[in-house]
Amino acid sequence: MQRKFTRSFDALEDIYEFAEGILAAENVEDSVRFPVHLALEELYVNMVEYYPDNDNEILLDVTAADGKVSVTMTDYDVDPFDVTAPRNVDTDLPLDGRVPGGLGLHLVQQMVDNLEYEHRDRQSTVRFTKESG
Repeated sequence: MQRKFTRSFDALEDIYEFAEGILAAENVEDSVRFPVHLALEELYVNMVEYYPDNDNEILLDVTAADGKVSVTMTDYDVDPFDVTAPRNVDTDLPLDGRVPGGLGLHLVQQMVDNLEYEHRDRQSTVRFTKESG
């Protein structure tokens, strides 16, 4: 199911409700729901944060079937920002010794089963999947 969302942090609640409605309808396990919601939020926040003056809506496509959730997020009129690139995050350091930035995307990379990124003609597309088991 597809839906466009306003580029605003205020849209996060609507995004959660949109995705949760799909996940609940397909009886997706909680162990899959949490990483899906976390990844959706982190990726959406990055899209909003890096292009706050862009008036284009962000398109979300969420499908769920047989315990597998697939999400595609499309952002328009943006520069490349590869969310699949490795993040130099040292999670063994204490919090006060870490350099800020990158932890959210690092977590997304660890929590989803597949993460893909494509940028063409100023359009960024991020796809991820998460399966039960």
